[in-house]
This record gives sequence, structure tokens and C-alpha cells, in this order.
Amino acid sequence: MAPDDIRPSVHPELAAQMVLYETPHVITTLGHIHTAHCYAGSNCTLIEGEDGAVLVDTLTGELPGDEAFSAFREITDKPIKAVIVTHFHPDHVGGIFSFVSEEDIRRGTVEVIGQKELTNNMLRDAGILKPIRNRRGPFQSGGHLEYGETGTYGSAVGAPPRPVGKSGFVDPTRTFDSLIKLEIAGINLQVIHVPSETDDQSVVWLPDEKVLISADAVQGKTFPNLYALRGTQFRNPMQWAKGLDVLRDLKAEILIPHHGPTVEGADAVEELLTAYRDAIQYLHDQSVRWINRGHTWDELADKVTMPEHLAGHPWLGEFYGSYKHSVRSVYAGYVGWFQGDAVELDPHPWRERAERYVTAMGGRDAVLGKARDAIEQEDYRWAADIATWAVRADNDDMEARRVKAQALRGWAYQQKTSTWRNWGLCQALELEGKLGAQRAGHRIQSGQVRNYPTGGLLELMTVRLKAEEAFDTHLTLGFVSTDTEESCGLEIRRGVCQFHETLPDSCDATLTFKRQFLSDWAEGVADIEEGIDSGRVELTGNRSAIAEFFGKFEPAEGSGPFAMSVR
Repeated sequence: MAPDDIRPSVHPELAAQMVLYETPHVITTLGHIHTAHCYAGSNCTLIEGEDGAVLVDTLTGELPGDEAFSAFREITDKPIKAVIVTHFHPDHVGGIFSFVSEEDIRRGTVEVIGQKELTNNMLRDAGILKPIRNRRGPFQSGGHLEYGETGTYGSAVGAPPRPVGKSGFVDPTRTFDSLIKLEIAGINLQVIHVPSETDDQSVVWLPDEKVLISADAVQGKTFPNLYALRGTQFRNPMQWAKGLDVLRDLKAEILIPHHGPTVEGADAVEELLTAYRDAIQYLHDQSVRWINRGHTWDELADKVTMPEHLAGHPWLGEFYGSYKHSVRSVYAGYVGWFQGDAVELDPHPWRERAERYVTAMGGRDAVLGKARDAIEQEDYRWAADIATWAVRADNDDMEARRVKAQALRGWAYQQKTSTWRNWGLCQALELEGKLGAQRAGHRIQSGQVRNYPTGGLLELMTVRLKAEEAFDTHLTLGFVSTDTEESCGLEIRRGVCQFHETLPDSCDATLTFKRQFLSDWAEGVADIEEGIDSGRVELTGNRSAIAEFFGKFEPAEGSGPFAMSVR
């Protein structure tokens, strides 16, 4: 069967789900609360007050942000006096400069409010882990695929994928720990820290109107993504369920999630929040039950399903999260990666194992023959499994790669879960050598780094050290930002780069600059040596230490492209 013989298709439930997000529009609640729905993969909400407005979240970037801002301006011209960022994910922070200017933020005309760990989380995911996030994120979101029957069919929690333009980020000018009560432009509101999808997740509560903006504590009309395939910190299910109990206790009469439509009516809100938290606890409890009976994560995937009243709930379809990949996360979060068989502790390298398996199965031609037979029978999952061994035995075997790609494409077309479909189709293109550049999705952009705190921006260097080239190196550089009155240091010491929160007493060289230079350098539009020559950077100490020091680090984007599946 040739690849073209596999007829493109979309799971009918996934297709029906995406109809919900086809048309951008503003949902107005109680006359003064306006939610931009379907402009991007997430929502944002503008709350009108007496002489100003408060914006909650900012969409993904400038293009959807500009459209949503124009739609808001057709409703009201009241100035935005504060932006509340509910959590650090790019689809909620990236469009901030469509709505407010950096100048207004710096002058204090506009406050940016966020939970105290928001920037640290951003630094981790869009800084420390930037290269792997930029590789895996587009596979999850279908960023390499065209939209439609042969490619991605969206995320199932927001609008179809589209260009986002430039993305921004602002380190909050006002932070809080667990709760902050505010009155802005006559609006009485509370921002409540509710760890759930992320540890910094916050919701906005309007007690006078009994309106709850739940951000991503409710991820939309889908079973929640208790683990994201792009790679995430452990999302503790019971922390999430208990966070939803905090929301239930508010007795909201209107729920505005930042994925999905608004829900009105106290009974409807309570029913939704209860079902949502019960589904999370059910998966958690039954996973732990079977873990305690000795089952591995692969066995959990077949053991733990969901009772019908939850599986059939209109807000809990497996469109974004799935039971099978969530239970594995529960296992790893509590027990770790080791499933109990000592063969896992020191297995042969993949290539050697694959070569031995292929030989044991009768050789390469026999393996591919069995894979093709499985494709003919539309047993795509098994066909991909078999072909994997041939690909791992010889990454350059294009015939084996095409067979596996064919199997993955057939499997992906059958999937209701958007992330599974996206990953399978992206992986098929990679196997065929046709992946190409990213079209859309959650790629971390350089523009997001310019407003990171100085120390946090420099600390990102530590995980980029090429340790094998620095075992005999001991160098310390100091960094001083004159206009923000910040100083810190980086020390390379025999294969480790230590970040110093204050300027070290002794430095081989110290670089003094205005903060804008560091932002330009981090974005790749300024060079340290050129900065010294032009006078933008003042050097104290040994200039030769500069080239030696920075020569020990990989670039921010990583050392080059790497394959997700051809390995």
C-alpha cells in the first residue's frame, strides 16, 4: 500500500469539536465583561470599569492580539489600566503589546499583575528548556502541518492554528503569593492562586457579579492535559482537583474559561466544575490503586478508563488530554521512571538492540514485510511498532522510514485526541525528510526574553556550558546594568557554570551596560565584543577573558537540529 492509498480523514468527534472555534467573536457578559473567543488558541477578557478597564490574559502574539484589541475598541475606548496574567504559558502572555505599550508599563500607567512564580516558570520553559521546547512544542501543536484533512485539525481547545506574529513578555510589575484584592477603575476583583495546570495558575474572581474567570484551571471542552506531550513538569492531579474545589467554593454564577465558551448559571457552573475535578481524581485514584498492586505504566494505560457519566460529559472528551498518556505521568510523578524490571537499568544502546531484534525477527526485509502486512490490515499501531526497529537499526534506511511514516499517518488519521494526531503526522513527515520549517504553533520566540529580569536572563547561560571544553577552565565575569541598578556574576569552574546573584568580589572581567544592551544581546541582535568597541559596553579587566568565556557556551537555540523519531 502506497502512502497515497491511506485516505486522509479526521475523527468525526474531533471535526465536530473544532466547529466550536471557527468564528472569532466577542462574548459579552453582564454588559461590561468582554471575552475575545476564537481569535487564537486561548481567550482573553476585558473587564470595563468606571474610567478604565482591566485585561485578563493577552492571547498568543501580535496578530490575534491586534484583532482582539480592535474588536474590544468597537465596544469601548476606556484605557486599559492593568493587565492580569493568569500563568506563564505563551498563549496567554505573548500578545501583551497589542493591548498596552512598554512605555506605559515603564511609566507605571499600566500595571502588570501576576503570581510570584510566573517569571521563574517562564525562565525555565522558555529559557532553560528553550531548545527542546522549540522542538517538541510544534509536534504537539501540529506546527509543521497545514490545517485540514491531511494535516493538523487544531488543538480542539481553541481556534485553528494561525500565524501569531511577534510575541512579547513582561515581568510582572506587581506580584502576589496566594491572593491579592484589588480595586481598579471601580472594579472590585480578586486574583487567586490556584495551582492546577501550572504551579503559578491564577484565576480572577469578581465577587460583586459572581463571575469567575478560570483561566486554564478548566482547559476547555476536553479532558484536561494532565501531561503535555511537549514535555512538562509533573502536573499533580490532586493539586489540580483541590484547586477546582477552591473554585467550587466561590459559588460562581458565570464561568469564563480561557479555552472554550462562557458558562452561565450557578447550577451549570457547579455541575461542570464538579465533573471536571471528579474526572481528574478518578484517574488519579485508580492509577494509584493499580500502581499499589504492582502494575507498570504501560499496564495502567489499559487498566484505567473512565466511568460513562464522566467519559460522556460534554466537557471531558479526549480531545487534548487522554487517559493513556495521563496515567503514565501519574506513575512517573509518584514512582519515577523505573518500572521494576532490572533489564531497564542498563540496557544495550538503542542501535545495538535494534540490530539484534531485526536479526531475531528474520532480518530487515522480513521486518518490513510484516509491517506492510499490518498496514494492509489497517493495524497501523502494530505496523509502526515493527517498523521502528528497522529505523533504529539503520537511520539512513529510507524505505524503512517510509513504511513507518505510512503506518503513523494511518494511525494519526484515526485519533480523536488532537495532540496524538499532530504528533503522528509531524513524525511521519520527519521520517520522510519532509518536515520543513514550522508553520504555526507554540514556538518560543526571541522577543519574549527582552523583559526577563537581568539575573534570570544571565542564569540561563548555566545550562548551555559545553562542560567537556571547560574542565580546565576557571573564569569569572561580572555583569552590571546601570539603569536598573542590577549586578551579578557567572563563574566557570571546571565544567560547571555557577550563577552569582551579586557581583563577585573578584572577576577576570566586568561588563557594564544599560539593560537594553543585554536584551539586544539575548535576542541575537547585539554582540559583546562589538558592544565594547562601540562604547555600549564598558569593560573592566582582561578583554581576552571575554572571548574565552563566551566560547564555552552553546547558542541559545541549541547546538543544531535534532530528530525526534529518526534515532
